[in-house]
Amino acid sequence: MDSDRFDARALEKVISEHGASSDPFALPHTVQLTSFGGSGTTALTDTFVEAGLDLPRGPGQWPHKHLRRPPAAEEVPEGFRVVYPVSDPRDAVLSLFRRSFQLGHWKAMHVTPAGLGDPPLSLCSLDDFLGAGVDEFGLADHLRGWFDHDGDYPVMFLRFDLIDDAWDELAEFVGLPDTIVPLRYETRHSDWTRTPPEIRGPLDAMYGDLAREIADFPAVQIR
Repeated sequence: MDSDRFDARALEKVISEHGASSDPFALPHTVQLTSFGGSGTTALTDTFVEAGLDLPRGPGQWPHKHLRRPPAAEEVPEGFRVVYPVSDPRDAVLSLFRRSFQLGHWKAMHVTPAGLGDPPLSLCSLDDFLGAGVDEFGLADHLRGWFDHDGDYPVMFLRFDLIDDAWDELAEFVGLPDTIVPLRYETRHSDWTRTPPEIRGPLDAMYGDLAREIADFPAVQIR
């Protein structure tokens, strides 16, 4: 299952069951996909699963799929590597609310070994969220935390909109076999530029700087 597809109650149930049977924050795997969401993470995960890569064993790769804190060098196994796909955060957030995934996603991005606090009321709707004008998901903080990670392991930052150009390097980085069909970029259903001004303006005010920073990224960079 994919944690991005859970409603809030289903997510809590699966997390509780998984956490009771094992340490969900353990790192026995050697390949990890992590992102702030809305960046092709699910499609990449499905491809990596098909290829039989050594991924996290939690449901939908929870809690590592959107984990905020990069692990320290002493926490990871030999050969550990991370792929962090990025995309326009304005489209990503619009997609979360369009599919009513915002609450589950907030929980996935803020979970810690100590648990979770109460989600903000602004997540009730897109109007409430934009009206509050606060990025409760912490997308810029999430990206920069991984970009500046101090663990002695490689993190590949992949612009998902340029995956056509990046596929060969990505496949080599994680060890995808030649039998895996390359992913191709497809136009998004959620396009912030096609929203009314009352949505487009606040979205750009909250995430425009981060979006322009990401737009300057190359197709692939490893840090």
